[in-house]
Amino acid sequence: MYEHTTATNRMVGTGLLLVLLAVGVAACGSSSPKSSASSPAASTGNKTAFCNADIAINKASNSVTTMAGFLALLKGHQSDLSALKNDGPAPIRNQAQALVASAAKAIADNNPNELNTGSGGADGAAIDTYCGVSGSGSPLPSYFGMGKATALCSVNDQINQGTSTATDPSQVLSFLAAHQALVNEFASDLSNLPAMQKAEAQQLVNTARAAISSNNPAALGSSTVSNDSADVGLYCGHNQ
Repeated sequence: MYEHTTATNRMVGTGLLLVLLAVGVAACGSSSPKSSASSPAASTGNKTAFCNADIAINKASNSVTTMAGFLALLKGHQSDLSALKNDGPAPIRNQAQALVASAAKAIADNNPNELNTGSGGADGAAIDTYCGVSGSGSPLPSYFGMGKATALCSVNDQINQGTSTATDPSQVLSFLAAHQALVNEFASDLSNLPAMQKAEAQQLVNTARAAISSNNPAALGSSTVSNDSADVGLYCGHNQ
């Protein structure tokens, strides 16, 4: 339900209820490098080389918890960054090159904050989706996007949008408390979800309501909430 994108989250943010502080700088579109000579496949792209590079960076970044750590990781993956820059097939090339340019500047300036600017999150998610993987580098599940057109996912999107600028659980709680009608509507739309996502979504609802009634945001930042939210997000067609 709540999508929360802060500097240390990649785009981990498309979950359902509260993808709160999941520090997954991980993956998503990590790309960024210094420019290098164009590869033989530069004109048409090379999906295999491109996606292998994306997956390699995604998997390497799974243990990263800060933007500074992510910048250090990128500095050690110059060949993968070059592949992302030079081997992108036409449908994704512009987004990949924008990410690479942003990362290259962050590396040159030694400034991890520059990794969290512009449309990097959306571009990274688009690259991962093109390659059929999540931000962790794992294959997207078979249910990815199945619920995209459902009422539940529409409400989920509204909640995600409303919490997208939250920087801590307290701000997420403030939005939820002020928009309890959305929480209730989300809860009323659970019946048609697949069993696993239904259980996850119900837990998200329970957590949100408990946080509101107790005025205690702590549980909204838990890894369980983040993981459940991200999985429901995948069902709604949101990669992270």
